Amino acid sequence: MAPVPPQRLKTPILLGGERADQVAERLGELGMNVRVVANVIGVASAIKMCRSIMIKGLEALTTECLSTARQYHAEDEVLASLHESFPQMGWDDTLPHYLISRVAEHGRRRSEEMKEVAKTSRDVDVVPNMSLAIVDAQKGLVDAMRDADIGYPSLEPFDWPNLIDTLYGSPVARESAI
Repeated sequence: MAPVPPQRLKTPILLGGERADQVAERLGELGMNVRVVANVIGVASAIKMCRSIMIKGLEALTTECLSTARQYHAEDEVLASLHESFPQMGWDDTLPHYLISRVAEHGRRRSEEMKEVAKTSRDVDVVPNMSLAIVDAQKGLVDAMRDADIGYPSLEPFDWPNLIDTLYGSPVARESAI
């Protein structure tokens, strides 16, 4: 339910199935952080898949929002507005760097994961509009980086404005915005 580093064995794991309690007990003895969420198979996976819609979607939205805002010299105002609306999230600090860095570093794998999330939604007759958009957004940034011959390691320490300027050029003032 989270990146393995830095928590390693303490990374949260959800379990489901008829023998989930037995498995949880054994894995707990090994020091793993497991929690049984259902006695049927599929619920733990569904939790992870549904969470991915939100987390990977937030990353995709942030990447598109700030890439566009930067081109209009509007990123400071956009971030201030987001911070005003959601002060606890960290829009005025490291959150934008973190969210965009996740796409830059893992976008290809995450886009593939989101294809599976879309299938999960379709399996229960939910139209996966956002999941499919997230596939394109996650893949889009890493494709642009590939086309520009930019590898993630060359971006460290990560700074989202530098990446966006490298991909799309320095921000250009636009007189006819909106």
